[in-house]
Amino acid sequence: MLASFFSWWIARITELLPSTWTNAAARPRDGVVIDLSQGHEITASIRRKGIQEAVGLGAAARVAGRNPVLLRPPQESVLVKHHIVPTAPRRELDQLLRYELARITPFPVEALFWRWDAHVKPGDRARTEITLTMVPKMLLAPTLAALDSVDLKPDFVEVGPVERPLLLPVADDTELTNGSALARGLAWSCGGLAIVAMVLPLVLQIVALRATDDAITELQPAIRQVDVLRRGLTANGAAREVITRESERTGDVLQVLAAITRILPDDSFLTDFSLRERQMTISGRTTSAPRLITGLSADPAIRDPAFVAPVTRIEGATSDVFSIKAEITR
Repeated sequence: MLASFFSWWIARITELLPSTWTNAAARPRDGVVIDLSQGHEITASIRRKGIQEAVGLGAAARVAGRNPVLLRPPQESVLVKHHIVPTAPRRELDQLLRYELARITPFPVEALFWRWDAHVKPGDRARTEITLTMVPKMLLAPTLAALDSVDLKPDFVEVGPVERPLLLPVADDTELTNGSALARGLAWSCGGLAIVAMVLPLVLQIVALRATDDAITELQPAIRQVDVLRRGLTANGAAREVITRESERTGDVLQVLAAITRILPDDSFLTDFSLRERQMTISGRTTSAPRLITGLSADPAIRDPAFVAPVTRIEGATSDVFSIKAEITR
């Protein structure tokens, strides 16, 4: 199920790739092509974008350092064999075929240029069909010696149709192992970098969130202190607002007392003072009660002062007992 899904997914992704990419992958590999005829006649050409241009061996040797060298043997020298093996990972299949090659073919692995291609059988996923493509080294030995004399060392043996050829590596097992190890190392490195690229943003976000939480924790005492001060200011503001509102309704007691103190003569004193709804009532003693009315009327903050009760003189004393009522305007 999972393998089928990945096959389907890869096919869909391939459909999305630009046609120039897929066409480039389908083209034969560019490089120096050495063709070997059935009569062991050697001809050289340079392939660029699928087009070959014939050149001499000397010219081919001069450009071989910058391009791969591909040796095409006669079709009659190519051997193909199909073999069924249990399905296994690619690395295990490669090792298995290296041991099995001498049993299922007349040649040991050291005597062949070869490659294998695997296809899982559709009706039996536990079995894999292997296609072995081989060229005996002994058939190409004279050609390789002739090419070596002009400093041409093939990198691959190219077999099959020119439109979609197969490449058989010329390197020995040690070089292949080293190349495979390098490829695996590069693959693991790329995988590690991909994992780092995916995980790093999450790690950085976690570190940033933790730093933010630590900063918030450090600021909590200051925040609590600010909240206490804010509540105190709010309460004080509400109290001042209540006092101001009541002062506007009843009058400012301190200002009224200050005005009465300023107006009353030095020989007068109060025994009673009340202020309700801007209505003031004062009682006390003075040497001349009528002049209190005159003094209170002269103040613009006091309106309509009048005696609430008759003025009485205390027998045997020179002072009058008075009670005055007036309205406070501000």
